[in-house]
Amino acid sequence: MRKLLFVLLLLIVGGVGLGFYQGWFNVSTIREPGSGKTEVQLTIDQDKMKSDAQKARQKVAGAVNQAGQASEGK
Repeated sequence: MRKLLFVLLLLIVGGVGLGFYQGWFNVSTIREPGSGKTEVQLTIDQDKMKSDAQKARQKVAGAVNQAGQASEGK
């Protein structure tokens, strides 16, 4: 059970890290000098996520087609 939770945690951390790397997520802060408060804002770019997913599907489909053509040529 502990191994399953550890793997799940690694997948979540990896997914969040990939999201920040790809630019899907952005964190910004705004500090209000008078009140001493800091506002933290998380922005999720859903259009970029959909675009990147579509590009990945196209690459996978291209690789599958190439593999199919290579196996037919043998």
